This record gives sequence, C-alpha cells and structure tokens, in this order.
Amino acid sequence: MRDRELYQQILGLQSPWKVSDIRLSLTDRQVVIVVVRDPVVSLTCPVCGQSCRVYDHRKRMWRHLDTCQLQTVIEAEVPRVSCPEHGVQQIAVSWAEPGGRFTALFEAMVIAWLGEAPIAAVAALVGLSWDQVDGIQQRAIDRGLARRKPAVVKNLGIDETSYQDDHEYISVITDRDRRVVLEVLEDRKKETVLAH
Repeated sequence: MRDRELYQQILGLQSPWKVSDIRLSLTDRQVVIVVVRDPVVSLTCPVCGQSCRVYDHRKRMWRHLDTCQLQTVIEAEVPRVSCPEHGVQQIAVSWAEPGGRFTALFEAMVIAWLGEAPIAAVAALVGLSWDQVDGIQQRAIDRGLARRKPAVVKNLGIDETSYQDDHEYISVITDRDRRVVLEVLEDRKKETVLAH
C-alpha cells in the first residue's frame, strides 16, 4: 500500500476527495496531507442543494489526529460555489464542521480528554491555546444541545450552588428521574428560574 492510499484509508476519505500529496517535515515534526476534490463531480449549494458552478477555491487547513507522534494537518483547496439564490457559499467537507480549523476526529479526541482533565491540561497536551480548546468544548456543547429532544419532566430538581469565593451562585435545573442536567442558570434568583 502506498502512502497516499494509506492516508486515504486513515482519513476515511471518499469520492470526490482523495489524497494527492504528503509533505513530511521532521524539523517541524509535522505531516501535511494534501487533499484534492475530483473536478468532474458536480457541485451543489450547501444550503439548497441546487447544482452550481465553481466560483473559486479557498485554501483551508485542519489539524487532525497525530500520526506516529507527528502533528498531522489536512490541506485542501475547497471550492466555493455561486448559487443564484444564496450567493457564494463554501461547500462542506466530510472531515470537519463548516468554518472549523480542526477535524471532527481531532475534536472528538479533545472532548474525550476534557472528561478527564481541565482545559489548561488538555491544551498543553495537544499544543493548542486555552481558547482553542474552550472553542472545541463550546461547539460540542452546542451540538449536544441541538440534538436534545424536548422531554416531559415529571420530577424537576432545582438546586443552587456557589462557584467562586465571592459567593456567586448558579442554579442547576435537573430531571431527577433521568438524572440529567437540563439547564445551568447564572444566578439563584426566583425570577431567573421562573423565566426558564
């Protein structure tokens, strides 16, 4: 198996994407995997699905899971399409969220580590800033909240707890039967809880 085929399998790339080049820098301890899109495959608007023409390409890079202790980066010229209804739109890639700088697998690894260690420790471990790791965490929270389905809560729990030395409080609303947190509110005022 050749290097390109190996990375094609490692990344799980499928048509129309394929690995075209691999650049290794031992001094930077980095592998850059260049991915290209088959130009024959037609493009569609990511909003409405209408077939569109290519507007231009934008070079994008995503941090991926390390390969053999080398930082791994995916690089691709991602097409933007010109949709008559929605204007210029960048097409989606299968390995990352729109506008993201990390692959979905890399973000999943960071989230798994955040279950075991604080943000600062995870940031040091993966070589990111505190803000970058916090951004990954916030996107995961947003995805989870978007997937959450409304449920009938029969046994609601409301608790308050202080979280700093300044006697600042939060209110935690839980579904006691399912043992899940439904909401965390900024203070312990009655009006805040009733507004929820």
